[in-house]
Amino acid sequence: MTSEEDETPIFSGQPQNFSVMSVDELESYIIDLNAEIEKVHRIIETKRKAQNAAQSIFKS
Repeated sequence: MTSEEDETPIFSGQPQNFSVMSVDELESYIIDLNAEIEKVHRIIETKRKAQNAAQSIFKS
């Protein structure tokens, strides 16, 4: 995995073969996916704040 601040995706985009994964592996995969989703939410919020700040400068 990567740093929380890093915008590099945790996952490579390669499809997973769920049929060969154990229940524990699948649960761990879900935890990792949820962490990735939270990371993306934080990145979106940061970008929205920057976008709003830039827009407010040009509106003045």
